[in-house]
Amino acid sequence: MRKTIPLFALLLFAYSCSHKLSPDHNWGDRKWVLFEIKGNPVQLSGTDKDAHLVFFAADKRYGGSGGCNRINGIYEINNKNKLSFGETASTKMLCSDQAFENSFIAALSTVNSYEITNGIMTLKNGKEVVMRLR
Repeated sequence: MRKTIPLFALLLFAYSCSHKLSPDHNWGDRKWVLFEIKGNPVQLSGTDKDAHLVFFAADKRYGGSGGCNRINGIYEINNKNKLSFGETASTKMLCSDQAFENSFIAALSTVNSYEITNGIMTLKNGKEVVMRLR
């Protein structure tokens, strides 16, 4: 009987400790398409070639497209709307608008916070809006 009480207590403790959901728990596999960068609208084609991000919340990775090349990397997030992107890796295809893609990837590295309102993700550096995605 004595051996079952500690095991029961351990199971009860483990059950009562619920894992808090990360703020990105419902972002999984959603495609966030870039429509504005540094205050400038982005021309959209409605295809997979549009610059976009997909977050893989379980392991804090992201993927997507810079407009031509596939991109991926890791990100960090916390409950105080802080978000940062690690170094972005990309394929190296020759692109007609490489300057845009370089600008998008460089802008990701400046992000330090986010807001989501009405289905629009706003990525910021301090109070400055870096980009908007939907």
